[in-house]
Amino acid sequence: MNFSMVHRQVAFLAGIAFLVFGFISLEVFCVRQVTNGSQLLLRQNLMQGLKALQPHITAMFARLNDAVFNPRITEQTSGRPRLRPLNGFERPSAIQAFADAGVVVQPGRSTLGESSAIFEAGSSRLEFQRLIALLAEQENSNAFLYLDRLLLSRPAAIPPFSELPTYIDARFSIRILATR
Repeated sequence: MNFSMVHRQVAFLAGIAFLVFGFISLEVFCVRQVTNGSQLLLRQNLMQGLKALQPHITAMFARLNDAVFNPRITEQTSGRPRLRPLNGFERPSAIQAFADAGVVVQPGRSTLGESSAIFEAGSSRLEFQRLIALLAEQENSNAFLYLDRLLLSRPAAIPPFSELPTYIDARFSIRILATR
């Protein structure tokens, strides 16, 4: 074996090693490009999805924002806003729906530090099935409304298990999230 033959074999092995290294580098580069491309495509799809959902998100925000009750309305006097106390006719739409259905609703007394407005309500002109449907509808229509206390009683003049339509005496307390 002479020196030139060894030199050729080393050069041949070096060429093969260079080609293998080149192919491996090319494969790593291609895998990185595919990964970067798929991540870019994923981000674009996510952005398109968020843009498509923007009206739904805006509507949900508006619904939640409308559900929060502002018990004191500001008045503009001499350029400075001023809070005025709540009178008996200013109430949230969910509470107004109770009043429209024939329930007598009065503002209740909130405790110090309470973040909800309290309304005391009562009715003796609603049948049980109408009352329950009304309570469920209003509680589902407002994310920040809940019934705190509910008392139902049958009038004494009506016998138990009567098949006739019966008006229930109902007293309940409603709480709704309010800004302070």
